[in-house]
Amino acid sequence: MDIITAWKLLIDESTYPAEHPFPCEWISFGKGYPVRGLGGWETPLIAHELLHFNLQRAKHQIVLYLRSCFREEDGMLAARVVSRSDVSYRDNEKGRFYRYSHPPVWSFTARKILEKKWDAKFALFCFEHGLANLKWWENNRQDRIGLFWYLDSYPDEKDAAESGYPRSPRWDFTDLGPFPCVDLNCQILFYIENMIFLAEKLGFLDKKQRLVLIYENLKKTIVRYFWDDILGFFCDYELTGLNAKKTTASFWVLISGLAAPEDVERMISLLLDPREFGAPCGLPSVSLSEPKFELDSWRGCLWPSEVFWVCTGLQRYGQNDIARKIAKTCLDNIWVIYKTTGKFWEFYNPLDGDIAKLSRNRIRGPYQDYPASVPVISLEKIASGELIC
Repeated sequence: MDIITAWKLLIDESTYPAEHPFPCEWISFGKGYPVRGLGGWETPLIAHELLHFNLQRAKHQIVLYLRSCFREEDGMLAARVVSRSDVSYRDNEKGRFYRYSHPPVWSFTARKILEKKWDAKFALFCFEHGLANLKWWENNRQDRIGLFWYLDSYPDEKDAAESGYPRSPRWDFTDLGPFPCVDLNCQILFYIENMIFLAEKLGFLDKKQRLVLIYENLKKTIVRYFWDDILGFFCDYELTGLNAKKTTASFWVLISGLAAPEDVERMISLLLDPREFGAPCGLPSVSLSEPKFELDSWRGCLWPSEVFWVCTGLQRYGQNDIARKIAKTCLDNIWVIYKTTGKFWEFYNPLDGDIAKLSRNRIRGPYQDYPASVPVISLEKIASGELIC
């Protein structure tokens, strides 16, 4: 069985009938993941893969995701929402986990759906939820400079997974936090860009102009604060410099379109350097040159979902050949492991491909049957030279 067919089959096996709080059929994180629910960066990425072959189902997942996660009183999106049959379900929150939120990346998938087939009702639904959620980020995660921080950077919040990079070396020192996070600020910039697209298409010209002003001000502030002269890299902004780590989070400057041409050249050099991110079996989530690199989850393992995002950033800057090379190396790794195990895995080994050498928070290995983390349809398209950005 080829990996595209296998991925589609896994999605079907991870699809469940209506169960509170989901009023209709829904796709979980994956049948092998211990949480029965949706949310985070995972559901939007699953929906992105679906749009390549079932646009209506992709749209359905985004609508269900927003309706399930959205909190009406303030616009927060829950980190995840679990079904009643999940052990963590609590009736008082109707399965919603509101201690922290998650990376605001869903607007990318929503925009791609609308670019394939315009639907004014769906666009308005996304625009209204997007504006409300942007307000939540401004009210709850924005500092006096105008920059945004993830709860992961807050003292005593090392178990928070708001960034999607739990236990990353980025959070090893948070005593002086919270501090502005490079990925979140670029994600917010990207979010606003997609809201500008929706405002223009919907004819909301006054709202568009306000969003453009916010976008330009944030862009200037990000450029001012996140460049690290010592590393020659965009990193989290923290006064001691202890958390200036080279991780894939920094490549959000490509995805968001923030990087200048000279920045792109520097980042490509790092991506291809075998001492940095150019590992033999694929893109590590932490540079090999970092002293804290290890084959443990977000401390250095290869996450195919990260490869997807980095490659979309490269394509945005016309670096299609580099994107093809990085996607193909990742796919080769996935294919070898699939042939030997018959499974898709949460993350992979970027050094020699040996899945047995990996750990997850130093306890166990990666979860199996986790389709959100292996966007193989998009990676196949990128590897073949097709533009998806």
